[in-house]
Amino acid sequence: MTTRVLLVDESGADASKVIAMLAVSGRGEFHVTHAPTVGTALTLLGGGSFDAILVDFGKAVDVSPGRLAALLVAATELPVVVLTENDDEDVGAAALQAGAQDYLVKSRINGDVLRRVIRYSRERTCVQRAFETALADHQKRLEELVVERTGKLSREIADRVRIEAALRESQHRMQAITDNLFEGVLVLDQAGHVILSNQSADLLLGERSDVPLAGKEPKEPLAGKEIDAIFTLVVDKRRLPYQDGPFRQVAQTGELHQEDDAVFQTAGGRSLMVAFACSPLIDGGQRMGSIISFRDIRALKKAQQEALQASKLASVGQLAAGIAHEINTPTQYIGDNLRFIGDAFGVVSEVLESSMALVAAELPDSAAAVKLRDEAEAADLDYLLAEFPQAISQSLEGVGQVSRIVLAMKEFSHPGEREKVAVNLNRAIENTLAVSRNEWKHVAEIDLDLDAALPQIVCLPGEINQVMLNLVVNAAHAIQLAKPTAKGRIAIATRRRGAAVDIVIGDDGTGMPDEVKDRIFDPFFTTKAVGMGTGQGLAICRDVVVAKHGGRIAVDTEEGKGTTFTISLPIDGNSASLDGSQ
Repeated sequence: MTTRVLLVDESGADASKVIAMLAVSGRGEFHVTHAPTVGTALTLLGGGSFDAILVDFGKAVDVSPGRLAALLVAATELPVVVLTENDDEDVGAAALQAGAQDYLVKSRINGDVLRRVIRYSRERTCVQRAFETALADHQKRLEELVVERTGKLSREIADRVRIEAALRESQHRMQAITDNLFEGVLVLDQAGHVILSNQSADLLLGERSDVPLAGKEPKEPLAGKEIDAIFTLVVDKRRLPYQDGPFRQVAQTGELHQEDDAVFQTAGGRSLMVAFACSPLIDGGQRMGSIISFRDIRALKKAQQEALQASKLASVGQLAAGIAHEINTPTQYIGDNLRFIGDAFGVVSEVLESSMALVAAELPDSAAAVKLRDEAEAADLDYLLAEFPQAISQSLEGVGQVSRIVLAMKEFSHPGEREKVAVNLNRAIENTLAVSRNEWKHVAEIDLDLDAALPQIVCLPGEINQVMLNLVVNAAHAIQLAKPTAKGRIAIATRRRGAAVDIVIGDDGTGMPDEVKDRIFDPFFTTKAVGMGTGQGLAICRDVVVAKHGGRIAVDTEEGKGTTFTISLPIDGNSASLDGSQ
């Protein structure tokens, strides 16, 4: 197979020598085409087909590294071998750097060397071409794989982005739901670390859990903390750490644990009364931890205590009503018998006086008459006859007072009506004064100015009785403070005012300063000493009058002179009626 060689050499003699070296074998292995200039070579390359290029730099000025670069660009797939003179090795080295396959020093080569170099250059070029082709194919395949993988990754990334967005949205939605729960929620891992907490939990177990939830801001989220650093469960007055408590047991066994009356003690030492449930946290069939939901039951406990106290008071009231009923029967016997004795004594005294007069007239000096006079004088019969009717009258008056008190107790302690009924307000005030007599009789006189023409009003009698009792007792206490050694006065009046009635209860006690007056209806506010009041009395009065009856309650007070409460109630129990009253 003939190797076609393009020889670029401006010297015809040198070109002939090269051609002679390649043709020495006489086998026609090489066919050489001579181009005296690079320009000619470029022309030949454009119209012919060659297997290798020999470039002889020699001493010609037309062949230079810059022109070689143009030749290399035109023959990108052909091996280029550079021939140099003895003193031009640097030029040959530069040619290699520009892209030539090899360079030879002409004075050191012969035909065999030149032919071998051309063959090796072709082979290297073929190998390089095959490598570059394979590399290009590989690069193309790699690029195709990259494109394919990039598309797949893009789709996976897009899917992951959508999944993560959906997960975040779900988490935000779940967090929003849990944050709006009134109950506190804590999610723990197996080691007892809080991995999620809602706002209620942060508030209840935070620094200010002693105040209502409304309007509070959480100080610091509990997530990320150990449960023992937040609170511990108190059982039998002993604090149980997580390792010994039910929360860890639930996480390990998967069994639900619930308590309706428990105590959480915070790290700061505060005790929180709660009801809680603890359930396992299960993910993929595996127990990963526990979920605690709890609620503050302090208000419930307080309501239960108040209900218990109310029940006790109701029981006491029923007991008092029963006792009053039992007292009433023998009191009636006593009253009836006293009235009989009084009537009988009048008859007996008349008979006795007649007998004494008869004996004195008929047997004035007889032994029987003398003895009778002596015994009458010894017994002071005249005094007994004079005082006996008065004693009977006073006893009947006492029995009457007992009867009135018993009746007042029965009416006052009668179970409260669930519905509003018509009530004689004047009678209710009299009953209130009767049952509270022990509170005021030693400290005040009562001035009553009750409107006899006052109509019955529609109300809850038990609730109104409680209001008047609270105000009368408060008035007595105020007078006791203002006048410890003298009696004061409590004035109670009723009057009709259009479609409403007014109850006015005033005293000449201590009165109140403005700062106290502004707060008297606040729950739990009191100026009384410890044990004397709970601060609930006037708050209850306001609730009964305003909320339950649509009425009004006003206070007029002057420090050092006294206080007057005015209660306005609609006659028909309708608050709209009160709006039209003047």
